[in-house]
Amino acid sequence: MWIWISAGLKRKNLGVFEWLLMFFVFALVLLILPLSIWFCVKIVREHERAVIFRLGHLLRGRPRGPGCHQLLYFLSCNTVDLTFLKMLNEVPPTEVVTKDLLRPELSAVCYYQIENVALCSTALSSLTTVLQTLVQAVVRDILAQHTFNHILLNRRKIGQQIQAAVDSVACRWD
Repeated sequence: MWIWISAGLKRKNLGVFEWLLMFFVFALVLLILPLSIWFCVKIVREHERAVIFRLGHLLRGRPRGPGCHQLLYFLSCNTVDLTFLKMLNEVPPTEVVTKDLLRPELSAVCYYQIENVALCSTALSSLTTVLQTLVQAVVRDILAQHTFNHILLNRRKIGQQIQAAVDSVACRWD
């Protein structure tokens, strides 16, 4: 066990290396400060809301509205677009095996609207990818229960079934 007596080892004046180190750190702070302030400012547009996280945890309160917001370096911001009604146009055509063993390739169109910004931002990592996968799975599951002729004759009724199935899952995210 070593016992150090700090009063006898401490010098009162700084050496050349200490002065150079202090000058280097001071110059570095002066150079990086304007750059760091530039990255701490977040501009939120009129149709967007900013969800603020502190060290990975959602901050209390509502998401911040449009304007210029200053964030500290340990705060992260996730902006969510609140356009009234959006269309998910990346749903690729899905091959479905019907009840009469036909394999038509069907495409789908999905319209969605975000209601709860904070819950949507924290519950889902990528909304478009999740919605795309959900729509493909629901279309495949519901259309597999019908024959091809029944699908062609009852498109509106089957479309309502698909919408109800997608809404029942997606309402948990809003």
